[in-house]
Order: sequence, then structure tokens, then C-alpha cells
Amino acid sequence: MALWGCGSQASPPASSQLPAKQSVNGPRRAGRESGVVIRLAARGGTPRLYRLPDLVEVPDVIRGRVPVVERAVGVDPEAAFLYVRTTKGELLALDLESGRADTVAAAVERATLGPDGTLYAVDAKGRVISVARRARLAWPQPLGGVPRDLFGAADQRLVAIVTQDRPKLIIAAADQPPSTRTFALGGDVGATRWGDLIAVAGDSGITLLSTLGRREPAFIALPDHPRAVVFSPSGHRLYVAQRAAPGLAVIDRYAHQEIDGVALPGPASTIRLDPFGRWLLARPTLGDTAWIVDLPIKSLRGAVATSWHADLPAVAPDGSLLLRQGTDVVAYRADSLRETGRVPGGAVDLWITTPWTPRGGYRGAAALLPQAAADSAGPEGPLYVQVSVSQNQAWSAEMAQQLSRAGLAAKVLPPQPGSDEGFRVVLGPYPTRAQAEAIGRKLGRPFWIYQPTTPTPPPSPTQ
Repeated sequence: MALWGCGSQASPPASSQLPAKQSVNGPRRAGRESGVVIRLAARGGTPRLYRLPDLVEVPDVIRGRVPVVERAVGVDPEAAFLYVRTTKGELLALDLESGRADTVAAAVERATLGPDGTLYAVDAKGRVISVARRARLAWPQPLGGVPRDLFGAADQRLVAIVTQDRPKLIIAAADQPPSTRTFALGGDVGATRWGDLIAVAGDSGITLLSTLGRREPAFIALPDHPRAVVFSPSGHRLYVAQRAAPGLAVIDRYAHQEIDGVALPGPASTIRLDPFGRWLLARPTLGDTAWIVDLPIKSLRGAVATSWHADLPAVAPDGSLLLRQGTDVVAYRADSLRETGRVPGGAVDLWITTPWTPRGGYRGAAALLPQAAADSAGPEGPLYVQVSVSQNQAWSAEMAQQLSRAGLAAKVLPPQPGSDEGFRVVLGPYPTRAQAEAIGRKLGRPFWIYQPTTPTPPPSPTQ
């Protein structure tokens, strides 16, 4: 799904993941054109909202106050809840629309959000509390220990790594007893977005553990000691940073073997992925720098100076690169490393990117947020990159959704009234033919440059 175009037709596992609310036959906000960033003051107070990519503050959107925050757990965009852990160990839920703040749990040791927005919190006694669709639930059975690592999974399941006594992998749900499995724990642990597979770094390779019990554990040997692991958004590939080897190893989760690698100037100690799978951020073992990798072509785009913290650097939903530089927080375009926005003095605060945006008309804030590029008309435009045309509207809509989930500005153009042209799956619009063809060449599949005023789009050379 992270690849440019539609090379893979694999779909994510069935789960309680809420479907994306998007319309493909009318004006819509593409996946890469939505999202905001929320600023949490180091001294507490009312969170502040900034639009992307220019980091212009949108005032008077979020009401309510939060105390001094230790870390931001995440945002459930459907419920419009911001979850934070305070320095006193309390887990708070701030309703971004009403401004009401409620305490979810006290003495919280670990907390995370699942793929469907469900919150999971574990307190100092191993007791679990979850919040799903604004409903709070105290689980009847504890985990049996405080987890070192905590992941949310599909179908409101919880995956935990507990290291008391012997390391254990625990899979739990509110309505059934926990399932426990012992295993050898040697280093970093990563999970797929849906929590169906766990990767454990060992001394000489990676162990893959299925949380669904459908496959036996698999071991993939590596020539160097793994340091950090992270799955691609689709869960098909695992990226591994090693102790001394420059670059990253890439493992196919199904073939259980190393398939290729990502070249870097040196070894990496930390890796983070764009939620759409387009960009990878790697931290070198020495120095405060972020290497930016264009994953579809496995090319190092460049490096920027920044310090690394739990919240930043990060890639925002619109594709902006957000990081700290000195006392400021700065936004960059990941493809060109051009600065697009800056918040002076923002480095002391906590920041969290989210696809949540205020409701239309909510104190006029929606008008200040970036809109879809429906007016991208220049002397030559608007121009579209057409990747498919079909008489099957449902098939075209599904293809556009797949491209949107990969971070492309895809949509469906319906046929002109009275014509039998079919439903066009397109990217864009773009103001010039040069820009449209540049996007098309990156797809790795046939494409056409289409202009709505042109009855029949001429074919364009492809690569």
C-alpha cells in the first residue's frame, strides 16, 4: 500500500477499523491534504491548534485545559478525544469539541491507541482500562504484570510484553482470559498496525511471533545485531537497524527472509515511519540528525539537523516533516527539504500530529484549514494523471481509495452527461503538464495526462 501506484492489491486484515469517510465522486480532501498538529504547553493550559504545512495557528478551536503533561498518548479522530498522561500518572481524555477533560485512570504505567482508536491503559497493578467509542470499561482480569511494551490490535485486543520473571507475550481482550506465551527477549520489539504479528530483535536475528496463533514462530538470521525494528504500514515488510552495519535490512514477513536493504551513510539507532509508508526517518548512532528516506525508491533524500524525542521528529498526515531545531519547531516538505513553516519557541512544548480536523463551521476554524486543490488551474491546467477508466463505478471507487491510502491525491471523475466515457481514476489536479507528467512517471505503470476540456486524453510516454 505504501508503494506509488497500485502495485499491491493486498488488503489489511478484517477488523474493527473504521472505514475512511471519503467521497470519490465529488470535492474531497485527499489523504495527504488533511490533518493538523496540536501543541501542548510544557506548563499546562489550553492546547493550541496549527494547520499544516505552514504551521499557522488556528485560534479559538480547542477549549478546556490540561495540567502539566508527561507525554501525549494520541488522538482518536472519530471520537475527537486527545489522550495525555500527566506527570502525576493520570490518564486524561480531552474532548476536542466540547473542551471537557475527564480522568480515565490513575497510576497509569503504559497506554496506547489501537488501530480503531480504542485506548488501552495499564496501571501499576496490571489492571486494564479501555475506552472505545467514548465508553470506558474496566477489564475484569489483570494482565499479570506491568508491560514493557504495549500494542493495540484488531477486534479490541491488547498485545503486551511483560518481563517480570520470564519474558511473556500476552494477548488479552475484555471478554476472555489472557493468552500467555513465553519467549526469548533480546532487544527492541515492534508490532504491525493491526497487532497480528510481533517482531523481536535478538542477538543474531529477528523472531516473528503471530498473536493470532495461526503460524509457528519464525526466525530470520541477520549478520549483525539488530537494534531497532519497525513494520511498514501494511505490515508486509519489516525494517531493521543493526549495530554496526550501515543502512537498514528489509525483511519480507511472509517469505521469512531478508529481501533487500536501504542504504544509509552509517548505522542507525532509531527508525520512524510515515503513517502512509512514503517516508522513513532514521537517527544515526552519533549526532543530532534525521536521515530522510524516500521508501518507494529506497533513496536517501537528505539529512536535517534535529534533536530526537518521543514526539518529534515525525511525518504528519499531510506528508510534512515536523521537527525541532534549536528553540523552534519547523515544518519541511519531505521531498525537497524546503521549509514551509516555523513556530518560534515551540521546542519546549509537546507536539502531536493527527488527521483530526474541526467540524465544518466550528468557530470558523475549518475555513482556515488547507482545502483540497480543486482550484489548481494554471495556464495549462487543470490537468490530471489518469491511471484507469472503467464502466464499473464501484471498482473505480475502490481503486481510488487504495491510491489515497498510499498517500496519493486520487479521486474518481464521473463521465460527462450523455457520454459513455466511463469513470476515470485520476491524480491531481495539477497546474502544469510538467508537474502532472512528473507524478505519472513515479507510478511505474501506464498513465495518461487528462484535461477535462479535452474529449479524448492523448497517451503520454510512461516509465
